[in-house]
Formats: sequence, structure tokens, C-alpha cells
Amino acid sequence: MLARKMNNTCALLCCAAMCLAGASNAFGGGFFGRCGKCAPKQTSNKCGKCAKPACKGDCDKDGKAISDLPPNAVEGECYAKVFIPPQYKTISERLMTKEASETIEIIPAEYKWVEERVMVKECSKQLEQSPAEYKTEERTVMVKPCHTGWVLEKTARCSTGDSKEVRDVYCLVTTPAEYKTITTKCQVKPACVREVIIPAEYETVRRQVVACPARTKKNCVAAEYEDVQKTVLVCDAMVKWEHVVCKEKATADTMNKVKNALAKAGYKTDPTDGVLTPTDWTALTEFQVKNRIGVGELSYETLEKLGIQVQ
Repeated sequence: MLARKMNNTCALLCCAAMCLAGASNAFGGGFFGRCGKCAPKQTSNKCGKCAKPACKGDCDKDGKAISDLPPNAVEGECYAKVFIPPQYKTISERLMTKEASETIEIIPAEYKWVEERVMVKECSKQLEQSPAEYKTEERTVMVKPCHTGWVLEKTARCSTGDSKEVRDVYCLVTTPAEYKTITTKCQVKPACVREVIIPAEYETVRRQVVACPARTKKNCVAAEYEDVQKTVLVCDAMVKWEHVVCKEKATADTMNKVKNALAKAGYKTDPTDGVLTPTDWTALTEFQVKNRIGVGELSYETLEKLGIQVQ
């Protein structure tokens, strides 16, 4: 399969070289396709192979068969036959390198140390007397209640309506209540007798026990596989008609856009001078081969893949 891929690659490079030779005359007619004015009613399958024309025996004014002209052509547009490189894909295939097998393994017994708690003294009970508990509290009590009465005032807190000083006046005055803080002792908890349980006493002893008895184990050894990569042909190489850029539309601005787009995609190009050099054509061919576009012509499909629009 590798040899077949190498042969196909060599054929592709030879074809690309032939296409580049025709494309070197970028502005001399070799690069641009012929303008189609007469197209047969043809269809193409998935790989671009044309079906038979709808009407046999029709010829153009030069006497060429209609099947040799681009299908569905539009007047004023240019077309050219381009080489579509073969398409490959790499697939992975698993191959068994060692068959599955079985082994018997004897696993010895396993032991472990354990600790156990042993009671050395039983629990018991005893009576315990608890005295009463008290606490001291402070509280405020009323000594004299609030009252209202007449009071003789020498210097008036009361006055007449004309603001004249009045002496020996009786005024009705409210005397606030009087309080004082006292300290008392209150019982919080009465004396009592309670039963106290004295817990049992234990000791920790250590001994060895069987954790897992001896046994046999069957081990299955899985088969071993290896992934082998191989390349297979998905679609054969072919030649088909492509809609290409006419000479009058191949402006210096368009050529510079192609150069910049190729450089941005990581291909080696010459400086932008409005002309596609052999280095530029090599980069363009590599781009077309990678994207499986028609090789050797500046087609509109190539411009679309590069993100370039040409009116």
C-alpha cells in the first residue's frame, strides 16, 4: 500500500509539474481557460466523471465534439481542464501479536495482629451527697411611692399672668417614688443524694489471627494487539472542467490577495508584486493538492477556499 501511495504521489507531482508549466504563462493565455459559448447537457458523478451527453453527434463550429467542451458554460466566463489529485485516508487496523493465556498463582495465607479489650473489673455503684446550691441576687424595691401635694414656695416656681414675682405661693407638685437596692440569697438547687455508677475497667490485649486463608488464583493474560496504520485510496485522480479566472479579471490586486492568503496559510511565497511567480505557483499547487482542488489553474473554487472574492 505504501508503494502504491508513493507511485500515486509521483504521478501527482508529475501532473502538477505539467500544470505549472502551463500556468507559468500566467498572463499569456496558458493560464486562463477558454471562454465557453456552447455547453452540452452533462451531469457529473461524485468523483467528477462526466456522464454521456444528452444529445449525441452535436459539434461546435470548429468540428469538436460537444463532450470536449465545459458543461453548463456561461458566455463571457473562462473554463479550463484541471487535474484533481487522488484522495487518500489513513485507517488504523488492530493486529493480534500475542494470543491470550492463563496462569495459576498460589497465594499464601495472610495474617494480622488484632487488639481486643478485656474487662478486668466490673462496674459498680455508690451514693454521693450533693449540698444545696445558693446564689446572691440584687433587686430594687420601692421605699416610698410617688405622690402629689401642695408645697409652699418662697421663691416662686409659680408666677402670675403678668410675670410679676409672687412670694409664699402654694404649688401642686408631684414627688417621684423612692427606690433602694437590696441583696438577697436564693436557693438554686436543694441538697440531694445521687447514685454514681463507677464504670468497668478494661485492658487491651494483642493477638495474631488469620486475615485471609491460602488460596489459588487464575490469572488471564489478555491477548496483545498492535495498531497498524495504512493508507487507502478513497477516490481516484481525475480531470474535469473548472470555472477559472479570465485574463481581464486576473488583476494585480487579485494576484496580491492570492499571495497574501497563501502566506497566511503557511506557504512560502514571493513579495507582492502583482504577478504569480514559480514559487507562488508551487505554493498554490500545494494548497490545491491539500484541499483536493483542481491543480494548475486559478479557479474560483481555489479563491473561495482562500477566502478571496473576485467580481
